[in-house]
Amino acid sequence: MSWMNSTQLERVYSLGSLAVLFLLGLVLPSGARSLVVQIMVLCIFAMAYDMCLGFTDQCSLGHSVFFGAGAYGVVLSIVWLKLGLIPAILAGALAGLVVGIPLGVVSVRLSEAYFVIVTAIISAVFHLLAMDMTWLTGGDDGMSVSLPKLSLGLAELSVYNPYTNYYLVFILLLGSYWLLRRVLEAPLGRIFVAIRENQKRVLFLGYHVERYKLVAYLISAVFSGLAGGLYAVTLRYASADYFGFYWSVLPIVWCLIGGLGTLSGCWIGVALMCVFQYYVSAWFTYYLLIFGVLILVVLRVSRRGVLGYLATRR
Repeated sequence: MSWMNSTQLERVYSLGSLAVLFLLGLVLPSGARSLVVQIMVLCIFAMAYDMCLGFTDQCSLGHSVFFGAGAYGVVLSIVWLKLGLIPAILAGALAGLVVGIPLGVVSVRLSEAYFVIVTAIISAVFHLLAMDMTWLTGGDDGMSVSLPKLSLGLAELSVYNPYTNYYLVFILLLGSYWLLRRVLEAPLGRIFVAIRENQKRVLFLGYHVERYKLVAYLISAVFSGLAGGLYAVTLRYASADYFGFYWSVLPIVWCLIGGLGTLSGCWIGVALMCVFQYYVSAWFTYYLLIFGVLILVVLRVSRRGVLGYLATRR
């Protein structure tokens, strides 16, 4: 481990994790495979949030808005517009962007404390609207959807096939990681990191900090919308609960456990949370108490999370 720097360690971990996920789709039983599909979807959501908090130090409590918008963007585009599956998923990502532009223009101008408060209020407002607008969202009961076939030009595949569903999500996770990694390795990503480390110095150097924060916020909104859309595809369902505060807090937990500013480190937090939710909860009702203790232990050992700790101990 000592011959690797932190970037090389993260790349090895990311590529190894993706290779394991690819193989798991071939060998896992149906129940476990469904859980891994959900983990991969939430990994996209976690990476999107890490772009906001981990790289530009914007602690948003309103990302459930983008997640819910993406979910309904997919469902409504299939039900009302009769779009194919891939265009519908793109519509979910676009919904995250459309909602993110006005919210980002307002939010990124605020200081840290006000930013947290305003984004939390926005999330609450959208949740109430989604609950009340039952004609559009179905309210608490939600909306179910019958998925169209996945068209690949010469062939059409049914997403109800578990292998098709699994590898569709895997490919989108791989593509999302590659795109976000390219952004972070570009000069734009260097500015994001500089803003996180010392915002005043970046401002002194002549960069428009608010503009770059808005860019990071919108990138995060797009991929959060993509994750919400995929979540609706895997469950064939969207609900007003997706706009709830719960879906704004979860990404923070994932990133804190796995490692802020590591992009793929949050995958560790997602996997641990899902395993606790689906397996530990079967024999211990108050499993969140155990998970809370785990979070405290991780943060006590390293404020940079699991992957951050391994990087500093290389």
